[in-house]
Amino acid sequence: MLSEHRKYLELFVKMIDIEKSYAEALSELGNKINHPVLRSIFIAVANDSIKHSQLYKSITELLTSPQPVISDSELEIISKEIEKHIETEAQMIKIVGEALQHTNDPRLKLILAAIYEDEVKHHKILIDIRENIAKKEVISEEDIWELIWRDSPWHGTPGG
Repeated sequence: MLSEHRKYLELFVKMIDIEKSYAEALSELGNKINHPVLRSIFIAVANDSIKHSQLYKSITELLTSPQPVISDSELEIISKEIEKHIETEAQMIKIVGEALQHTNDPRLKLILAAIYEDEVKHHKILIDIRENIAKKEVISEEDIWELIWRDSPWHGTPGG
């Protein structure tokens, strides 16, 4: 682990619990309120805190343990599914964006703006995964054999 990451690791571990506690408190608050908009917003923020807790946990795992290789079959599944989700997010961005532009109700604007921002972030994250993470982490069986035998004096046979 790089020393620059080491100093943050303790903080990230603490953030896992902080986010969980915050999520629990906001959920309780949301469940005490009858106003549907406020209840939904508090619960949505609580869900984001749960998500943040999970992301901090994944960061700590990334920094402290080796990560599994994405297999060809997993990449195929990810590639097929992620395209569907990218298209869905693009449609949601369009629909919510249009609704946001055509409403003057500040309550609706608040909710629609929050949804719109989330959809834009989701769309960008999915594209980044498709174009960067999944492709960079993939190693095929052929690549593994190439790494094993490329510099071997025997090239798969006893004694050469």
